[in-house]
Amino acid sequence: MSRIIKFACLVGLRASEVVESVRLLNEQDLAHTMQAASYYNPERQALEHFRYPEVFLRQTKKAYISFVTPSMIEGLSPIGERVPSYNAIRLACYYQGIKCSMRYCRKIFASWLKTYNIPDFVIDILQGRVPSSVLARHYLVPQDRLRDDILQALHQLQKQLQ
Repeated sequence: MSRIIKFACLVGLRASEVVESVRLLNEQDLAHTMQAASYYNPERQALEHFRYPEVFLRQTKKAYISFVTPSMIEGLSPIGERVPSYNAIRLACYYQGIKCSMRYCRKIFASWLKTYNIPDFVIDILQGRVPSSVLARHYLVPQDRLRDDILQALHQLQKQLQ
């Protein structure tokens, strides 16, 4: 369960989205299905959440993509047949005397990227917050090096979490 919490800090998604993401990655490892294999795009180094709109795309909360390296995903395998739910993770921590709120994982992710000068609107998009302005939705084009900057920052965060 600690691997899932560390992964949550590296992707910045909501708790339910993190659990679903781990489940999809676990299916890819266990079954090697074409559907699960399409979730992680190694060329983009990204989890493509938009391929699963029933899980990741809601009315106002839409997680489209998360940048991850293969080493970040390797930390999750093997989880086993059943990926624990958020409630199971929370209760396991509670019984061990650990106060667990995966909202803090989102705060760690956002704060860490902000210290590496990643623009606010990019952090919002990575965390699944849809920008309200027309400018941000339709006209802003991210820099070419943005993915590399994000992955470099996340690599440093991953080292701190170990």
